[in-house]
Amino acid sequence: MEHVYFPTDGLVSVAAKVDHNRFLDAWLVGREGVVGAILMLSGHDHMPAHRRIVHVGGNAIRIPTHDFLQLAEALPAFRHALLKYLAVVMVQTSQAGVCNAVHPLKQRLARWLLVACEVLDDDHVPLTHQVLSNLLGVRRASVTECVSVLEQNGLIRNERAHIIVADPAELRKAACACFGLIEREYARQLTSRCDAPTHAPAGQPGGGAEPSRLPRH
Repeated sequence: MEHVYFPTDGLVSVAAKVDHNRFLDAWLVGREGVVGAILMLSGHDHMPAHRRIVHVGGNAIRIPTHDFLQLAEALPAFRHALLKYLAVVMVQTSQAGVCNAVHPLKQRLARWLLVACEVLDDDHVPLTHQVLSNLLGVRRASVTECVSVLEQNGLIRNERAHIIVADPAELRKAACACFGLIEREYARQLTSRCDAPTHAPAGQPGGGAEPSRLPRH
């Protein structure tokens, strides 16, 4: 991985490999997060069982990996913010694993839509049923059935290639408790955004931050 990305909008998922050609959503990254933050822990991007998928294209600030690692070492406040973000990622991934194992699809879909809305800061989730089925690891027909139930109950509106959350409060009630746990951890750890440094103090590395695009896959 040559660059680390700080999205300013858009939606990226980090998906875990299930078998040779199938991946399941592990966590989402939007404007609150960092694509490639895991590099700070290992010093290298060794995640052969994961891949990053841009579902909603957007903009980002990107930093060369070498500069990112130097900045994380040189700037304690930046490093601390990254560690808090990684703590949120750990909660999100562990909770998603439990959720996928024990909760009904309708609750899982409601949770996923709520998290996506939080990450996008928008009630419009521009994803097809096929993409949602891939992320949730289920058949497309199962997603379509759950979407239909949520729409009939007035919680969402299903439009071409995207879903609109019409009643967030009721959708929260339809979701499992996992969403509340994830939301509270976000609020506890990420009281402010972990922005990409656009410059470093005198004598320190890190002048390579630049605007970039996150093209949809």
